[in-house]
Amino acid sequence: MSVAHHPLRPEALLATHQKRIDLVRQCANESTQAEFDRKWLAVLQRCAAWFSSVPLTPELHAEPGGAFRATIEATFYAMRLAGGQKFAADLTSDKRRRLEPQYIYAVFLAAACSALDEPCRHFEFTRASDRTQWNPAAHGAFGTWIGDGEYLVQRRAAPLKSERMRTAMFAQTVISPELLSDLDTAVLADLFGAINPEKSPQGFEALVHKVVRQAMDVAVEFERKAQRGVFAPVKFDVPSAVHVALELQPQRAAPVVADSTDTASPGAATVETAAPAPGPTAPPSPATAPVPAATGPTPASPQLSQSLLDALERSEAQAASAAATGPIDNAADVVRAPAVDPSQMPTASAAPKAGRVGPTDDELNELLGPGSAMMREFFRALADDVASGKAKVTWEDKGLTVQKRLIGGYGMTSDTLVEQLRKRSLLLRAAGNDICIVERAGRLIMERPTA
Repeated sequence: MSVAHHPLRPEALLATHQKRIDLVRQCANESTQAEFDRKWLAVLQRCAAWFSSVPLTPELHAEPGGAFRATIEATFYAMRLAGGQKFAADLTSDKRRRLEPQYIYAVFLAAACSALDEPCRHFEFTRASDRTQWNPAAHGAFGTWIGDGEYLVQRRAAPLKSERMRTAMFAQTVISPELLSDLDTAVLADLFGAINPEKSPQGFEALVHKVVRQAMDVAVEFERKAQRGVFAPVKFDVPSAVHVALELQPQRAAPVVADSTDTASPGAATVETAAPAPGPTAPPSPATAPVPAATGPTPASPQLSQSLLDALERSEAQAASAAATGPIDNAADVVRAPAVDPSQMPTASAAPKAGRVGPTDDELNELLGPGSAMMREFFRALADDVASGKAKVTWEDKGLTVQKRLIGGYGMTSDTLVEQLRKRSLLLRAAGNDICIVERAGRLIMERPTA
């Protein structure tokens, strides 16, 4: 308690977490920026004013501003999880279409408010000017109460017991009555039941509370992994040093003296005089060199990787183009381009196809329709892992088969994926340990082999 701390303004906190707020904006899927600011950003601004620079707990999100960071992360994870759920499943389709956006908004509000009481349960915050202790029930938001003054933080000997009613009372300072007026009675009941700091379900658990609780668990788990230094592996292959050097090194044409009787290979070194310089010459590139006459045994070609061979072919093609089109300053220095053997030229059918970089936004919009950010991320991530060899899928006669054990690594359960695919008529079958996706959706993950 000997070190004085300074508060943070809401604008500074929001600017620090702007990227995460942009992701929440994508999940919110509002038609205009003004509507997002009114319903979503205003809630986050009031949360920033409530927490200011206070930490969340002594163990997790313990840095200045950690409580607001935990709130931003929990709201983002809750939105991602809500995109894969089926709210009001027992109602008609018309009522579901009207209530489902309200339930998703209720998930956001509950996630933003469930940790409002957490800092005061673990710490005592004292204003340095008059030694007054912050009482949220009497003083309101910490940022408004502290102003620009310094404050002191002291850890409690034992955390206070969490109380749902106290957290719900604090939530009234964050959620304005105008926002609640747009929600139906059933949604309001689930919303206030989900503003619950308890870490485990208490009796019957509504779907809104389940999603919020899981989102807060995910935020805690990611924080613990970050403290232990557990990071996901890199998802791309690092090129070799030789490949990088060939890509960065400029390639120039090697001029030779024109001679009607010269039978040297086009890849020979530069000739300064009429007599060739003694010593070994570089072997010609297999992509551009003509077929040599059978004058003797040829040395064995070195075993190079495919990526290095591709780089060598590109450099030879650049050298040939520069030699054929470059200006001739002196008639004596005639530059002859390397001859090209037509039999060695690749045809259009033999040219390798460009590797797939994953489904485009237009393809995903056509397949999945608007919304469902979690399904979009699943298709992109699985396509990337399949292309890099980190995940294995197989084609059957009518569709693409994905093993259920792979689904958990992409932020959803296999049951959620089956439900989302069935809702969009993209599921062929789900039996045993496999999920079979229809062909038009499977092609976005991996192209069907031609043979």
